[in-house]
Amino acid sequence: MTDTKTKILDLAESLTQTKGFNGFSYIDLANGIGIKTSSIHYYFKTKDDLAAALVERIHENHTEGFQAMEAGHDSADARLKAVIAYFQNYIADQKFCLCGMMAAELQSVSPRVAKLVQAYFRDFQTWLKRQFEHAGKEDADRLALGFLSGLEGSLLLGRLNGDPDVIPHALQDYITT
Repeated sequence: MTDTKTKILDLAESLTQTKGFNGFSYIDLANGIGIKTSSIHYYFKTKDDLAAALVERIHENHTEGFQAMEAGHDSADARLKAVIAYFQNYIADQKFCLCGMMAAELQSVSPRVAKLVQAYFRDFQTWLKRQFEHAGKEDADRLALGFLSGLEGSLLLGRLNGDPDVIPHALQDYITT
């Protein structure tokens, strides 16, 4: 990936996580990076192309992160705690989950982007289900859905109140140890 393309994606990700995807334009990106809007159009012909690239990138990054959590933590509880800590950093940075933000703006994104957001959450929920199965929990599907819903909701409340500790408090019943 070129440096310019990476800079565009990095800034667009940050702006999406702080303002929402509809809260910025190519002009904002161009001004933030110090390039012309035509340079952004070179990499992303439409804002829809940019949205798709953002969701694909975060999906890939989180998938790699979850794999690293599996390799770096011996227990499902430790992996779930690592997920909580990761998302707490969003609040510390006054950000929100990119795909959560896209889901909130679902009515204004294309069907292509909506499917990518759905795939992200489906894969995240599947990974969570596997953690609960490894922990020997009954009804891992329900627990994964509850954890993911609680995570996204506590991100909202934590961001609203500037309190990252909302997340572990909201999800503590999902952790055994």
